[in-house]
Amino acid sequence: SLVPILHGRTIAAPRELYFVRREGGQKYGGKSYEALIRGPWKLMQNDPFSPLELYNLADDPRETTNLAATNRKVVNELSTALRRHIQRGGETPWQPPSRK
Repeated sequence: SLVPILHGRTIAAPRELYFVRREGGQKYGGKSYEALIRGPWKLMQNDPFSPLELYNLADDPRETTNLAATNRKVVNELSTALRRHIQRGGETPWQPPSRK
């Protein structure tokens, strides 16, 4: 809920923001590409065939410096979280829940 923020309070636990986009046509072949924001970090792909990129939005809000090569621990943590979001999005109600 965003109500605490609207009343000038902070949210106890920041939440992750997950984005997904699926493109059609021959160029993308129906593949999706995703992004995840957690705290100041954003892990993303610009298209389904590009490597993951990492940005610190607090220090670099215009996303000009890809930090993926120098922050492997953050990339690994966020890519694991991103995979969980992708798997959750692919679940169907009649399947048993995935194991964590």
